[in-house]
Amino acid sequence: MSHTHGAATAGASEPFTKSLERMNYFQEPEARVLIADLGLGPGSTGLDAGCGVGLYALWLAEAIGLRGRVIGIEPTAERADAARELVGKRLDPGRLEFREGDATALDLPDASCDWVWCGDVLHHILDTEKALGEFRRVLRPGGRIVVKESQVLSAMFLPGHPALERRIQLAEIERTLEEGGGRSFQERRQTTLASLRAAGFADIATRSYLLERRAPLTAAARDYIQLTVFDRNWGERLRPLLTPADWALRSELCDASSPRHVLASADYYCLYPITVFTARVPAH
Repeated sequence: MSHTHGAATAGASEPFTKSLERMNYFQEPEARVLIADLGLGPGSTGLDAGCGVGLYALWLAEAIGLRGRVIGIEPTAERADAARELVGKRLDPGRLEFREGDATALDLPDASCDWVWCGDVLHHILDTEKALGEFRRVLRPGGRIVVKESQVLSAMFLPGHPALERRIQLAEIERTLEEGGGRSFQERRQTTLASLRAAGFADIATRSYLLERRAPLTAAARDYIQLTVFDRNWGERLRPLLTPADWALRSELCDASSPRHVLASADYYCLYPITVFTARVPAH
């Protein structure tokens, strides 16, 4: 499978699914570990709510074996088609299916799933309570919900430049306030545990994984850091939220053509956290 997904530059105009694909491949080694750590039952039935490009749905389906079944949903037919196109042919359709669907109004019967996976999605759903209520409805008694969120703690992509990176992170928090309904994405990620408790789930647990990447970077790591983090997430959309001096330094360190480009350093490394929240529907 090719992990090289682009040229040296990525405009903000590219589809978000491309960024998501890069993020998934960047996370893949630890993703497979954290899925294995969940111990999802062989032959179980699961829902991937907000399956994105379908890679996590594929890895989940592989983990639960030949008799298992994963249904991935995305809010538009176009997005479901994109997941089907990327990974749908890799497994029998009986094991992995992609549909159009709304996480706050699931087209699934009560108690029809053994587990629900919601990966890097819950913070995007403004009506968190309604979505969690739907997840609880489709889970059987004793069934599990898994909410995976990247960067509950901020990552470190600019080693040696903590002040600049902190200001970039604060700009990102400010940028997501409107999309998050007045609460930044990071705030919403950090209140996941409280949201699960409020929705009536039991046995709530958290586990975090720290991804470490260092030079020489794999193609998957370089593509994600350069094209998705530096060019897209920290691109023109952050310029108005940074001072001219901070923008200039960010450009010196992050632009692929710059003599000071951090990814060209033999000493480059980054740290990136993923947190997994798990809980169960009470058995009675």
